[in-house]
Amino acid sequence: MTVNHAATITFAHINDTHSNFEPSAISLSLASDVLNTETSVYASCGGFSRIYSAVTEVKRDAFLHQREFMFLHAGDCFQGTLYFSLYKGMANAVLLNAIGVEAMALGNHELDIGNDVVADFLDHTTFPLLAGNWDLSQEDQTKRNPLRYKRNVYAYDNATQSAQYLIKDVHGEPVAIFGLAIENMAGISSPDPDTFFHHVTTVAQNTITQLKAEGINKVVILSHLGYDRDLLLAQEVDGIGAIIGGHTHTMQGDFTNVGYGKTDTYALMVNNTCVVQAGCNALALGQLTLAFNADGSVETASGCNQLLLGRKFTIDAGRTQHLDHENHNKVRDYLQSQSNIRFVVKDPCIENILNEHYRPAVRALQTEKIARINEPLRHIRVPDAKGPSDIAPWVVKSFVWQARELGHHIDFGIHNAGGVRCSLNPGEITPADIAGRLLPFAIGIMMYSVKGLRIRQALEGAIDNAINNDIEGTGDGSFPYVADLRYVYRCGAPSGQRIATLEYYTKGQWVAVKDDDVYTSVSSGYTATGKEGYAPLLDYVKEPQALNVTMADAFEAFAKQHGEFDKPSENLTVFIPCNN
Repeated sequence: MTVNHAATITFAHINDTHSNFEPSAISLSLASDVLNTETSVYASCGGFSRIYSAVTEVKRDAFLHQREFMFLHAGDCFQGTLYFSLYKGMANAVLLNAIGVEAMALGNHELDIGNDVVADFLDHTTFPLLAGNWDLSQEDQTKRNPLRYKRNVYAYDNATQSAQYLIKDVHGEPVAIFGLAIENMAGISSPDPDTFFHHVTTVAQNTITQLKAEGINKVVILSHLGYDRDLLLAQEVDGIGAIIGGHTHTMQGDFTNVGYGKTDTYALMVNNTCVVQAGCNALALGQLTLAFNADGSVETASGCNQLLLGRKFTIDAGRTQHLDHENHNKVRDYLQSQSNIRFVVKDPCIENILNEHYRPAVRALQTEKIARINEPLRHIRVPDAKGPSDIAPWVVKSFVWQARELGHHIDFGIHNAGGVRCSLNPGEITPADIAGRLLPFAIGIMMYSVKGLRIRQALEGAIDNAINNDIEGTGDGSFPYVADLRYVYRCGAPSGQRIATLEYYTKGQWVAVKDDDVYTSVSSGYTATGKEGYAPLLDYVKEPQALNVTMADAFEAFAKQHGEFDKPSENLTVFIPCNN
């Protein structure tokens, strides 16, 4: 008979870092009595060099208090910045190894461009990827780099119908840790079709049953499900000590002292399960000390999220206008007294890795001017009273232009609004603005041939999904923007009849799209593979063809050729809401 003992461990945790290896400039709104003014100040926050320094401090403190320690990442390290655009998963592998991550959950953005990039990433990491509901049993083993037998993939175990798990020895007492990823991964990302995801609740219950049979009663789940789903999982399944999560970028804690509002208390207890999450973009470090009773229940769960700041403060986001000495010290002293702030120096070893291997190429892209924005180009997902997005139509136009430049016949282009990430202000733009801000998802463009009816159905399905019209959608990012195509969508029309007008531009004139004619379109790989309402595109006449060009590469090449951008002269996406 197994005799279990009490155990205490401190977890440092991060999530949704999205290749933000460098610090970010953040605005801090301080109480008016700090500077006797409402003026915000700016600080340098986060980045991997500070993350590593903070983790080192937290680890040292844990060991001084005779607690075990572990550093976890709750998924979505991919995408987000030029570092990913240039180096894909390789920079993440090197830097996550360097900062000492001991295990990571599988995030949805890890699979944005299929399993291959994850497989290559894992060939260079020193820590396991926890994906306990990811079924690799049917994976094609003739692939260039299959995942199933990699030693550092802790996936679904078909024999036990549970998650593979790792054991952390806490002064002789085993603590089991396993990972869970979003079940609807195929709906929001691009995993290979020969791998799929099981229901998280079933896998969690089966795994805890399996662990208890082996005499292990202390369980931690590393989750990339989102905060609300973590809270629900804690209610649904007994026997989980903690869920350390990601996906929704939730920053638990009260940050009203620096102007960032308040979310649930850190280490929220639900059904004797502690739920934590630590924001995003490597700005903060979560620190959870978990004390288990001998029976596996949680005696105490304590800790906090802390923003990781440098010691210099400015009054501008460009960090060039410094506070005078007296006010600078007032800000420093105030922040130093706040429990949710940690001043951290950058670790020189991490800085050296960035300087030697990655920063030079990134800096080059940040200084090259390639085009001019003549007026503000607003990005909005679903058109509002001010109209549709000004920048998304130019992005789609770049896909059409790029495909034609490669010698392909293209009738028109379609792109989901969520694939465009920011507005653009007047001034010159650089490759860094495009790949780092406007189109940070390193997803390729594809061409495909389908009948006009499928185009009509896909547009309607994507808009229904975006506005929850008769369905429960997955978010407003699916709203379609177009080039050389125009449509009218009437929200109040019956299902199947909401695209009232659909025309494409050919030989200098607009011509109606016919249901039975075949058209060739170009889209991002995300849209072309039928995500979020675009499933009719999968009924293709000719199999989709990848053009081996990313969205950012296409727009950069187009911008260099086009030279300057104004607002589009014509609205091709006429959206008539239900209340009209």
